[in-house]
Amino acid sequence: MSAPPRSRVIPLGAGRPTVEVLDAAWDGALPLLAREYHVYAPLLPGFRQSTGLEQLDDQLDLVLHCFDVMEALDLQRPYVLGESMGGWMAAEMAALRPRDIGRLALAAPVGLWRDEAPVADMFGMMPHELVPYLFHDQSCPAAQGLQAVTTLFSEKDDRTQDQVEFLISLVRGFRTAAKFLFPIPENGLEKRLPRIEAPTLVVWGTEDRFVAPLYARLFGEKIPRARVHMIENAGHLLGLERPEPYAEAIVRFGRGS
Repeated sequence: MSAPPRSRVIPLGAGRPTVEVLDAAWDGALPLLAREYHVYAPLLPGFRQSTGLEQLDDQLDLVLHCFDVMEALDLQRPYVLGESMGGWMAAEMAALRPRDIGRLALAAPVGLWRDEAPVADMFGMMPHELVPYLFHDQSCPAAQGLQAVTTLFSEKDDRTQDQVEFLISLVRGFRTAAKFLFPIPENGLEKRLPRIEAPTLVVWGTEDRFVAPLYARLFGEKIPRARVHMIENAGHLLGLERPEPYAEAIVRFGRGS
């Protein structure tokens, strides 16, 4: 059983967001990656103690916020890893300021669009309805945990204070995602991908139903010299469903092999 995450809250300045950064003991692949690296996991405004969503008007503000966080942590040319929405943000960072990112790993990022393979509409589903889109193995602990959220949406007034706070955090998280990804998660990233200079690994689950695996090929083709690594029997949330092969691929690429 994992220990509670350790974090710190960093104010970025007057009129700017405050960010909570986790730096120890998470679930999924992050503890495995922490054996090799000092891992920082900043939380977007709206999640836990991170605030300031109203100060980020558009995707450019969001990407610049990521650089503000990187600078607040005094990171020079870091190895940046992003998953799903975070993958889109990481790719935008590497395209906007190519020389500031040392190495890049994108795990099933959103950000591209093909009509023949639309990205699943997460905003039209309840959390439990997302489970088969996010996980191939719906019996894995992370999938079961999300499935259990269903019981919290009952009409009975018997929720604990912790459950109420969890529901509030869930709504705030969806609001953050919706601000930048609704109605479709495509804002011109494709034309910017060739600007990326960092060595890049694209990781995808072969059974991803949320963002189809054909997008792995597109990212691999558009980013110069990118390497694509497919993980068998994995859905969209790779780091939670298949943490061992996922972390192994990230570490191996980080070593340059």
